[in-house]
Amino acid sequence: MNDAEESTYNRLIEKSSEAFVLAIELYNRPSIKYRVEGFSFFMCNAWELMLKAKLIKDRGLDAVYYKDNQDRTITLDRCIASVFTNNKDPLRRNLEDIVRLRNTSTHFIVEEYEQIYVGLFQSCVTNFDEKMFEFHGVRMSDVVPPHFLTLSMSASPARPETIRAKYPPAIAEKFLFDEAEIEQEQDLFESQRYSCVMVTQMAIVKNPKNADFCVNIDSSSDKSMRVAKVFQDPKRTHPLSVKNVIGHVNKRLKKNGVVLMAGGKAKEFTTNDWKLFLNFYDLKSKEQYAYRHEVANTANYTYSMQVVDFIVEGIQDNPSGIIDGLKREIRKKKSEATPGAKDSKR
Repeated sequence: MNDAEESTYNRLIEKSSEAFVLAIELYNRPSIKYRVEGFSFFMCNAWELMLKAKLIKDRGLDAVYYKDNQDRTITLDRCIASVFTNNKDPLRRNLEDIVRLRNTSTHFIVEEYEQIYVGLFQSCVTNFDEKMFEFHGVRMSDVVPPHFLTLSMSASPARPETIRAKYPPAIAEKFLFDEAEIEQEQDLFESQRYSCVMVTQMAIVKNPKNADFCVNIDSSSDKSMRVAKVFQDPKRTHPLSVKNVIGHVNKRLKKNGVVLMAGGKAKEFTTNDWKLFLNFYDLKSKEQYAYRHEVANTANYTYSMQVVDFIVEGIQDNPSGIIDGLKREIRKKKSEATPGAKDSKR
C-alpha cells in the first residue's frame, strides 16, 4: 500500500472498531429500548468499514469506489459479495439477513424482533471478531473485555396471536414472515456461523473439581429451592459434529496465537488428535461434552462447545507436549492392559 492507501486503511480499521464497540454497548445496555435497531445500524457500519479496509489492502484504493463514479464508495452488499464470494456461506447469509433488518427497521421494527434475531446477532459478533483478526490482525478482545462479546438477551418468546393483537396487520405479518424465514434458515444451515445463542446453565455435580463455582445449601434459609430435571434439546446443547469440533479448536488456537506441536513440529489439530483426547479422557461418557443419539440399533454422538473449551485449554497449558504426552499415556495403558505385549517396530 502507498501512503494514501495506508492512511485510509488505518482510519477505516479504527472507525470499524469504534462502531463495533458502540453496537455491543447499545445492545448490552438494559435501559435502551432501541437496541435491535441500534445494534444493526452500528454492526453493519463496522462490517462495511472493515471489509473496505480489506479491499484496499488486497486491491488498492480504487477497489472501494464505483468505476463510473469516483465520488461514491461501494455499498455494504457489494463489499460482502466481493469478499465472501460463496453466496451459501452461513457467515454471508447471516450478515445479509442483518443488513436486510437494518434496511427495513425504520418501517417495520417491533420490540419482539430481538427474540428472532438474537442468535444471528451473537453469531455476527463472533464472526466479526474472527474476521477482524484473520484479515487485519486486530483482536476485539483487546478493544473490549472478552465477556462483553457475549450479548445479553432479555426478550421472551411471543405467540403469533399476541403479535397480531398488538400491532397493525402489515407489521404483524412482516414480523411473522421474518420469524418463519429465519427459523427455516437455521434448520437449513445448522451452523454457529449463522445463528448461535450463548446459554448459561447451572447443574449440580458430585465432584467440586468439575464445577465453575460452589454454593451451600442452608436449611435455616427462608428461601427454598427445588431441583428439577429439564428436557434438553441436543441441537442446542450439543450441536457439533467431530468436524465442527476440529474446526473450532483450530480457529480458537489461531485466534489465541497458540501453536500446537507434535514430534517437534508445528501442526494443526486433526482427527487423530481428537481421538487421543476422546479416548484418554473418555469424553463420550461425560454428559457435558457428548450426547448419544440412538436410532434403532445404531448410535452416534454430537458434542457441545464445552468440549472445544476443554481441548483448547488443555493445549494452551502445554502446546508443545500434550499430543506426544497423550500418545505415550495411551500406549502405556494398552501395555498395562495386555501384559507381555510389545509395541510394533514397524
